[in-house]
Order: sequence, then C-alpha cells, then structure tokens
Amino acid sequence: MHYDFTTKRLIVKEWHAFEPEELDPPDLIGAVESMLVPDVTITFPLMWQGTYNRKRAQHWIQECDTDSKTLLAVDKETKKAVGCINFYKVGDNKKATNLRLGYFLSKVMWGKGFASELIDGFVQWCKENNTSSVLAGVDPENTASIRVLEKNNFLTKTRDSNGISHLYVYDFNR
Repeated sequence: MHYDFTTKRLIVKEWHAFEPEELDPPDLIGAVESMLVPDVTITFPLMWQGTYNRKRAQHWIQECDTDSKTLLAVDKETKKAVGCINFYKVGDNKKATNLRLGYFLSKVMWGKGFASELIDGFVQWCKENNTSSVLAGVDPENTASIRVLEKNNFLTKTRDSNGISHLYVYDFNR
C-alpha cells in the first residue's frame, strides 16, 4: 500500500520517504524538532509534551515508528514541514479497516488552512484505500482541531476511554 497523497499545497508521504532535497531543513529529525514546540505538544500525551531537542525528536520518531504509520506533510513551495498525520489500525475486523488518527500542525502554519487541507487529503486517501472509519481523539479545549474535524465531516461520537478527550468519527459507510 502506498502511504502518500498530494493536495493543492502539500506533499504528504511516509516521513522516512523524503529525500534531503525535498525538505528544509534537509533531515527528518530537524523537521520534527522544528515543529514540536510546547504550544503544539500541549495536547499530546503527557510524556510527549514540552520542548524538543534533536535527541528527543529522534526518540519521538522511533517511538512513533514502533506502533503506527506516520506521514509528514511538506509545503510544496517552501519545502518546510507543515505537520504530521499519525495513524494505526484499531479493532480486529477482517472485513473493514478502522483507523485511529492523530495529527498536528507546526505552530507557524496555524490559521492558514493547512490543517483542514491535510485532513481533507487524508480523508480522500482513506476513501481510495477502502477505509471503513477513522476515529480521532481531541482534547475538548482544542477548539481549532475540533473545527478542522467538523469542517471535514467528522462527527462527535463520545468521550474516549480516558474520559478526557472527545472522539470524532468519519464513517465511510454512512
């Protein structure tokens, strides 16, 4: 399966698939480090919140690689990393693919429509790859992320099992 798509302004593919000349800065660790600032990580699980240096960014990349698929979104024009989508399969349904989604956007890209464009592109990719549903957990205080999901036709489902975040679902069978 190919984990890549493009939108009007973005190239999105597996984060290890980018060549140095496709990124500014030219390495994945540098791109991730530049995006993971405290204002971005504040809604991450506690162990991933805070300030990142190269070593911590590298550890975070390794951690993500162990249990999920991560796609890096890069601005076509500037080659700057814009954000990431992280997802993994949930459930044990042989006939359906249900994904759990997480995403973030670099703080310098907030308010420019990149998050909505990224999630729309991901939804289109899911449609092309026979995905049944996508679940996204969102902190109820993260109103910008809630707006992005609602704009892309995700519906509120319930509170997550952690009792804190809200679950939003995109059901491709509706």
